[in-house]
Amino acid sequence: MRSLLALTTLRPPPLGLYSELSLRPPDLKHSAQARLNPSSLLLTKVKLEEALFGPAAALQTCEDMLHRWQSCYDFSRLSDTDDSSSLPAAEKSEVSPVVRKASIHLNLPDFQDASIGSLSPPSVAASRLEAAFSEVSEVSSSRRQGPSYIWTTLESIWLQSGELFMADGRLKEAQFCIAEAGLLFPNSHCVLLQRGRLAELRGQMNEAKSLYDEALAIHPAGERILLHMGHLLVKTGRVHLGEKVLRDAVQMHSTSHEAWSGLGEALQALNHSEASDCFFTALELEASCPIRPFTIIPREL
Repeated sequence: MRSLLALTTLRPPPLGLYSELSLRPPDLKHSAQARLNPSSLLLTKVKLEEALFGPAAALQTCEDMLHRWQSCYDFSRLSDTDDSSSLPAAEKSEVSPVVRKASIHLNLPDFQDASIGSLSPPSVAASRLEAAFSEVSEVSSSRRQGPSYIWTTLESIWLQSGELFMADGRLKEAQFCIAEAGLLFPNSHCVLLQRGRLAELRGQMNEAKSLYDEALAIHPAGERILLHMGHLLVKTGRVHLGEKVLRDAVQMHSTSHEAWSGLGEALQALNHSEASDCFFTALELEASCPIRPFTIIPREL
């Protein structure tokens, strides 16, 4: 891999593969910072930062990604484009993106009171949430132009940010990010999954299950959807149904250590001796599990 990188220093796919194969966390972080960073590689960097330094540190990279996205694909100032060009505005932006004065600002929300270091009163937080929505949704809800990957990239950034906020216990900020992704793709199974996770963290178990059901209807083989649904069913006392869902997850994703571990927990709750075998399999698989799946390494971006 080092020889391949020496020959293709500016090619993101080999760099992504090297990041996955390296066994030393510092090497992972530095390789992700070293060269040209497409969105997929930056998302890998986010995962590395979360694993090494925690979710709060990884959020800065997410905000950098939002600014990077806006600098390339801010379609809200169409009047700044050259009308004499034969290319459509979206293609001009894609072929030769220009850093221009942003018409709005894409920023991650912050509903904390910096002066006291604690959460603001609910009324203040609500007003900040409303203000942030009105500022950012202009881009998200505008007529989408250009290739679809532009908008799926923005969705991924918002959802990753929401996941980090949930891991950091900042549910209001997570709600904002997930809602922004929902404005782009309201029927996305990824959005429905994150909405379900947020509802579960708030103790709204019925709503969480309903959202997981919707996500499964769209993407029945989704690994993370099956895992969260199975865990929720076990948590709420429907252990047999949870076991069935987690068995489905293991059958469809036999190399997922999380699926095997979840099945082991369900079987343990049912006092099945098979639980220990599931836990042992999960440990074996986890030892060789990359921080992100190899399938995310891009062919083209």
